[in-house]
Amino acid sequence: MKHIVFEAYALLHPYVGVGEFCRQLGSRLGKRAAELRDRHGIEFSFILPPRLQGCFGREVRYLYLPVPLRHLLAAWPGPADLFHMPHQYCLFKNLRCARHRLMTVHDVNFMYEKEGHKQRRAIRRFQHKLDRIDHVNYISRFAQADTCRHFHTELPGRVIYNGATDLSGMETARPARFGQLPENFLFHISSLQPKKNVALLIDMMRYLPEEKLVIAGDWQGSHGQALRQKIDALPTRNVLALPNVSEPEKAWLYSACKAFLYPSLCEGFGLPPVEAMYFGKPVFLSTLTSLPEIGGKEAFYWETLLPRPMAEKLAETLARPGTLAAPKAEALKRRAARFDWDTCTEQYIRYYLEILGS
Repeated sequence: MKHIVFEAYALLHPYVGVGEFCRQLGSRLGKRAAELRDRHGIEFSFILPPRLQGCFGREVRYLYLPVPLRHLLAAWPGPADLFHMPHQYCLFKNLRCARHRLMTVHDVNFMYEKEGHKQRRAIRRFQHKLDRIDHVNYISRFAQADTCRHFHTELPGRVIYNGATDLSGMETARPARFGQLPENFLFHISSLQPKKNVALLIDMMRYLPEEKLVIAGDWQGSHGQALRQKIDALPTRNVLALPNVSEPEKAWLYSACKAFLYPSLCEGFGLPPVEAMYFGKPVFLSTLTSLPEIGGKEAFYWETLLPRPMAEKLAETLARPGTLAAPKAEALKRRAARFDWDTCTEQYIRYYLEILGS
């Protein structure tokens, strides 16, 4: 029997991309665990915080440790044939007894977000991780190219695209807790981190007084408060802030919106635009990092990230007869279907088997 250990502390952060990645991949591996044990002689163990025990079903093992005690895992109580770090920011970074180590790289955004000694420290830490692993994969071609541009690695990596959840078939109702929402609104959802460029969207709405923008995300912390102040200062009063939303609430927001806006500065993949495309909604993206690779020719792009040109591009595009028509919506849905969690999971399983020589 061969043993794969998967570090899943990112489940503590369900509203960010790495948390969603661990949840989706882990749940599917849990569902297929019995089949993989019978067919390939593989068992899975998940490293989790105690409050998430049993979250991937009964066919897998668990090791629960509070985050402050995670370093005790260096003395893993048993053999491990493969240790999978599902993202480069894993809280636990090494399993000494593992025969193989795989790291999934989502991005090297710290090259653009950090400066000075903070960036130098991030560079050292990431290179150290690359030097200690045996296998690597990337969630987009951009993430692979960007990593190889900035770092030295001779590992034979591969690209395995993330999936995105198709929420379009979910039963939904207008969320009562949000009060009265405008009709036919523009929509954005994200972690609201500075790299998501939400401040620019808020400034853009000055030039679209007839439109309404709904923004959902985590408004806690200094940056979230600064965004709220910017919204309050808008003379047009046409931006509404919502807290983190459940999946049914998110599905309703996608279904009810006119278009989805995502002018992000740094992305390794970009889950929300694909989720919106599953609903056939026009998506407006920046041309930066991985977004053109994920959105393809079906998405619309802001070539210039300035409030007035963005507003003009948005208004002009939405006014075209074909933008909101059924053929465009179907093309968007077909594009989204390329990014499927079941396909993603199957590709990881094949990679595990290849690494283990099964």
